[in-house]
Amino acid sequence: MQDLIHHPAFGMTLFNLLIIWPLWRIFRRTGLDARLSLLLFVPLLGSLLVLMVLGHRAWPALPPRPARRAPKARRTL
Repeated sequence: MQDLIHHPAFGMTLFNLLIIWPLWRIFRRTGLDARLSLLLFVPLLGSLLVLMVLGHRAWPALPPRPARRAPKARRTL
């Protein structure tokens, strides 16, 4: 049992289990399928895929950005 706790796969699995719930909520808030957070259990590529999905996808739950207004003209005296 002691050897199991010191194995690197144990630490990685524990970390993935702790991070699944926050990622599940993030995916739900962004309007994406929350089951995408389970990609973390894919060894090596899972966390990269999650980051790519969150980083390169439009977040539909966010309101659209307002149009930029032109700067006001300065008054001169």
